[in-house]
Amino acid sequence: MTKLFKLTAFFLIVSSFQSFSQIQLNLNIKGIKYEDKYEFDAGLDMEMAFYSKKGTHRMTIPYESYYSTDLNYICIKILRKNTVYQTLFDFPNNTCLILLGEGSNMQASSAVMKDNEGRNLNKLPLTKTAQTKDILGYKCIQYTFKSDRFSGEIWATNQIELPNDVGILKASKMGKYFEDTPVEGFILEITSIARNGLKTVMKTTEIHKNKKYAITLPNEVGKAINKIDYYDY
Repeated sequence: MTKLFKLTAFFLIVSSFQSFSQIQLNLNIKGIKYEDKYEFDAGLDMEMAFYSKKGTHRMTIPYESYYSTDLNYICIKILRKNTVYQTLFDFPNNTCLILLGEGSNMQASSAVMKDNEGRNLNKLPLTKTAQTKDILGYKCIQYTFKSDRFSGEIWATNQIELPNDVGILKASKMGKYFEDTPVEGFILEITSIARNGLKTVMKTTEIHKNKKYAITLPNEVGKAINKIDYYDY
């Protein structure tokens, strides 16, 4: 995917989605464009499992990814504590939409994505190994990494022709810390261990080459004053 849009500080989105309803502004801000409805053709099911320092499983959160076949639209969907959170990237309009809830109960905020062309990207130091394993019927190659922030491993396959923007790399937000993760192929699994010893195992559990999904935006959509960074969402 050649769309290297990046985004910095969503002005209206604070530390928690719980305050979402309080941060919508009905402002007629020029430059923020979006569609009334978005349709997706395929997607992935994913999960993130979190472990304590002693290796005790704490919780697992399901994730879903949807994308249009032309890759113009990507949506990352999370269900947590019976609440649906979605981040929708509209590349033709250069817009990011943050959605809370579904259907008639949906609230939405939008922001223009910052173009950081020429920016020096923070690169994840990777070492390609000779280790392979099968994930969902695809032969995957192991990469290991160690940085000041994380250490761990990545499993990627050359048998899937998709950008990592639609997969577990994007859903895990590792790109927030390492915008450049130079693997050969599509990432299906990531295990990361933070400096404090907490471990996260991020897996792709199913690939849907044909899966219809649609989002209709509410009549009122909040608009951010600042541009946002694609890698932060």
